Amino acid sequence: MTAHAHTGHLESNSASKRKVLIVDDSRAIQAIIRRALECEELGELQIQTARDGAEALDKVAAFRPDLVLSDWHMPGVSGIEMLQTLRQTGFHEVAVGFVTTDRASDCQTQARSNGALFLLHKPFDDQALRSAVALGLGRSAVQAGPTPALPTPTPPTPAATAATAQADPPAIESLALAQQTLFAHLGMRGFELARHQQPVELRQQGFVLPGPQLVALYGSVGRKGVYAVGLLDLAACCLIGGLAAGSSAKEMQAAREQGKPNARQLELASHFMRQMAPLIKKRSPSDAPSLSTTRLSSQPLDKLASLLETHKGRSDFLLRVPAQAPYGEGRLSFLLA
Repeated sequence: MTAHAHTGHLESNSASKRKVLIVDDSRAIQAIIRRALECEELGELQIQTARDGAEALDKVAAFRPDLVLSDWHMPGVSGIEMLQTLRQTGFHEVAVGFVTTDRASDCQTQARSNGALFLLHKPFDDQALRSAVALGLGRSAVQAGPTPALPTPTPPTPAATAATAQADPPAIESLALAQQTLFAHLGMRGFELARHQQPVELRQQGFVLPGPQLVALYGSVGRKGVYAVGLLDLAACCLIGGLAAGSSAKEMQAAREQGKPNARQLELASHFMRQMAPLIKKRSPSDAPSLSTTRLSSQPLDKLASLLETHKGRSDFLLRVPAQAPYGEGRLSFLLA
């Protein structure tokens, strides 16, 4: 990078360089943004890049950027999911701006409500980008040109508010955090975790598939009884426990065919369910969900069937591990009791 520092701008030594993380799944766009930022007006910057939201979250923890410039639509963890994860995991000081082709008003509303500093549309004007970056770095805007602003969100209609109030909140609100928790547990990225909407008849039966399942019961300080329930079908239990244990594909297939993970696979699948506890929705500020116990069961636990019908919020996920095909798909569910 060949930007220059001079009087009135950032110092050139590495300790005082401001840090920018560019997040885009196109290397060409990464290069275009980088070139736009290499200017005397902004001074010398430390710049790193990431290909998607998941990689960006890893780099934020290590690189500690002052500003993240992110695309909106990316494979895996999207830009808005990345921003939500940053805020939920304590990175409140990191400024985030979006550079995207999406011109939908919903994107602008979501960006603003989640604390984004600005949203620019591709193709962007270099000077507009520099002004926005200057704002994100705590600088006065460079030269002339309006700073891109996000519109004030339109208040929801009474009908929309009523519909939202009637819907059960998801037990796990952030898909990005669930993906990050699974990534941290497995130590690998070769998986897909997505929300899954099951047919009503399956949602009321007890779980997505018949057969053994790992049942996790969660409690919360100050509350009696079960606060939430987590469920892994046999395939998900073998995948999550087996990949974390370093089991071979043949070992995981054998466990699935026998209807029972080995002791190490079961231990690590249970450990993952423990790691998911902080992600379970708090229904009051004092709630602190924590894992009480897990058990592998082929029979429904008492009251589980009624809980599936009367739950106070449910999240279903589909896990895919392409490298483990045709045995690389499993289901996860979490329910508020």
